[in-house]
Amino acid sequence: MLIETNQNLCFRRIPMMELAGNEGERRLSRIGTKQMLVSMGHQACGALTLWNYPSWTRDHLFLPDDINGEDRPDPVDLAALEIYRDRERGVARYNEFRRNLLMIPISKWGDLTDDEEVTAALQEVYGDDVEKLDLLVGLHAEKKIKGFAISETAFFIFLLMATRRLEADPLFTTNFNSETYTKNGLEWVNKTESLKDVIDHHFLGMTKKWMRSSSAFSVWDLQPNGTNCIPLYLRPAT
Repeated sequence: MLIETNQNLCFRRIPMMELAGNEGERRLSRIGTKQMLVSMGHQACGALTLWNYPSWTRDHLFLPDDINGEDRPDPVDLAALEIYRDRERGVARYNEFRRNLLMIPISKWGDLTDDEEVTAALQEVYGDDVEKLDLLVGLHAEKKIKGFAISETAFFIFLLMATRRLEADPLFTTNFNSETYTKNGLEWVNKTESLKDVIDHHFLGMTKKWMRSSSAFSVWDLQPNGTNCIPLYLRPAT
């Protein structure tokens, strides 16, 4: 749910279903970016794991479907749709995907997870054939790297895509200069350390009023970490 805020008070909760579709876009426009940021900042993200799709994306989600952008008359199960799209487009199944990344494939469900409930569910759906495991299901079922919110397989893709983005985007390479960004813009980019800085740049005073956490990626009302006056690029690796 998205929370509309008035000064320091939370006065209304809006079901996410009411923010979907064309009417949802109009309502979000009325709410405004500032209130949406504050609302999202005070709600934790859902974990990337099995059985964790929000119910409104399973039973009540409506999407524009025709050339006029009109809302669909029938609900869409987003979780099922993502599996369907992967199969329709020929996306490799989990084991084949790992082989393509030169990673070791699984040979049994126990290689994927220690969770007995998950293992039983996978056995019920796929039997003993681990080669049939859909990629998205495998990514959500896979054991997480300690301290990370994503699985090892997903982390490989993150590393590849992040590196390619930095190397291929001219705004990070050949055009990373004052001619493209302007002198003031380039100075601001070089001094920006975090998402918190970006938010403050666009909404002056927002984080001071609404955020206690050290990072904008954390839930905003968490207690902050200790202050460190050393810039990120001068801090030792930990």
